[in-house]
Amino acid sequence: CVLAFVFAAQVEWVRNLGFSYSSPTSLDKSDSSHTSISSRPSKSSASPSSPTSTSNNINDDETNNTTTNKDGSDDNIIPNDDTINEHEYDTEEPTKVPAKGLSQLDGNKERNPFLTMIPPRPPAEGEKFLAYLPHSGFHNQLITLENAIRLAAYLNRTLLLPPLYLSNKRQALVWKEPPVLLAQWADRNRTNVDYCREINPTGWPRKTRKQREAMSEEERKTERECLFYHTWTSTPWTYFYNIPKLLSESMDVTDSKDPIRVFDRPIMSLAWLQEHLNIKDPSKEIYFVEDTSRYSYRIVDDSETDYGVKPGTGEDNVKDPTLGSLTPKLNAYITRYEKELLLTDLQARPEKVLHFGSLFASDRVEARSEKHQALKSFITHGMDLWNQGILDATSLAEKQMNEWSKQTGRAAPEFFGVHFRTEDGIFEKLAPKNLERITSWLGEMVKLDRKYLNVTEESEATPAVTSSTPSLAPIDEEGNAPTFLERCMGSPPESPMVYMATDVRQPRHAPLLHDYLAQYPCTMFLSDFSESITILDQIHNPIDGVHMLPYMIALMDANLAAKGREFQGTDKSTFTAYITHHLWPEYHPDRAMEMTE
Repeated sequence: CVLAFVFAAQVEWVRNLGFSYSSPTSLDKSDSSHTSISSRPSKSSASPSSPTSTSNNINDDETNNTTTNKDGSDDNIIPNDDTINEHEYDTEEPTKVPAKGLSQLDGNKERNPFLTMIPPRPPAEGEKFLAYLPHSGFHNQLITLENAIRLAAYLNRTLLLPPLYLSNKRQALVWKEPPVLLAQWADRNRTNVDYCREINPTGWPRKTRKQREAMSEEERKTERECLFYHTWTSTPWTYFYNIPKLLSESMDVTDSKDPIRVFDRPIMSLAWLQEHLNIKDPSKEIYFVEDTSRYSYRIVDDSETDYGVKPGTGEDNVKDPTLGSLTPKLNAYITRYEKELLLTDLQARPEKVLHFGSLFASDRVEARSEKHQALKSFITHGMDLWNQGILDATSLAEKQMNEWSKQTGRAAPEFFGVHFRTEDGIFEKLAPKNLERITSWLGEMVKLDRKYLNVTEESEATPAVTSSTPSLAPIDEEGNAPTFLERCMGSPPESPMVYMATDVRQPRHAPLLHDYLAQYPCTMFLSDFSESITILDQIHNPIDGVHMLPYMIALMDANLAAKGREFQGTDKSTFTAYITHHLWPEYHPDRAMEMTE
């Protein structure tokens, strides 16, 4: 019965999207009640297959000079998201730990943080909901969540909060049409496969054709169910972020007597919606917004602005005086959407559930009115990370940094934070240029430090590093590169301490960083903090037994970089944007406007 409903509901969504779909006659009934939501073509709407441009200050990787194919996939000119899953390490931490009653602790302490902190409840009488389909990497899911929280508040609907999906690249959930994406979510289940917890497929030898043909049905079943078991997991968003605090404090911004409402949606199926929201007739109670390409729609905030039809044109046009003042690249970036949905039209939808496909991209949900802009800023800066494992690991690393600073006799206090992304698409191509940009920025920071520290004219020239200093010691016969202390000890006191968050594999061995490390020998990487990594290495998701280190490491990296007194990142990276707009302002509130303006 449940499977039949899921199939029928997905067919219904497919039909609303205008796809051709072969289905049994029993399911092939027309649905005249579901017409497309009021929308209009975007002013310069391009076809999904046309290239899109972006300005340099846009930090969503999904939007950068990417050629989009008809199915919504990209040609990897630039990656679609900054995948936390593939980043080498990870970080973060709030300025203050929540009250003890709410503190987020790891699975071995007072409570299990892998269980959601959103209390279960039945839907209220007349309650309306907003749903969406998450996809892509960690940071893109976070951007999407922020959009969804805002949109739920704008529409006075309860957000159906999905889980956070974490995986390696092979198991990633990329954008697809809703029926396909729903099917991919349905494949991510742990039903009847708990025995895979104890099986490690990485130790399986490769089989010849004859060996595969000789496999028993039981062996085939085990391989089919367990091969990718440990390559993905999911957690509630409250595992990483203090969502309850954010919602409760939203009343101060929304001028509402009640906080923004959320309803936990642990299972991303339409059958779950029917069962838990008491939906009797999905065709009348769920409205699916068309999502036929990666940028099908943009939600326009017309709450205080008239976006009516221009007299005499007979065409829908946005009466937006600001579009004419945008740069061509930014204008193309905003108008890449195929259609625009008016917020007031969405507010008028009577269905119990308003279900979107993708809500990703920083400009997907416009905030034009003053109160909507205030809410957007509040949510962006209110996502306090409170994962205790990451907080503890960060604190331990900071103590180590302070000891190294004293031990090596650094003249300037603290350290600079940088993010250097090199993997995937254009980041790989632009790696030398981006490294040069970081190096140049550090040079300017050193000049400012020297001026502040009143360094004498004689030592003001960039210190030369001779071949006898430990900072240029070659990799030995066993392949061991000089440690941080070995490099930094021989450098002048004014040589700054730098923390580099990066996806470069074995950075101290990497030829790409050889000259950089010669110039800035006091550069630290997350791999230098083995005790901090050990803290994260001990954490497994008790729900499915999956090792959490690969998914926490990038947040740890970001957190440490954000602790730097100044920060420089990689242009167009959502990982950099996350540090710039979330973490750095959190740790430097007195200077937050400098990074967010």
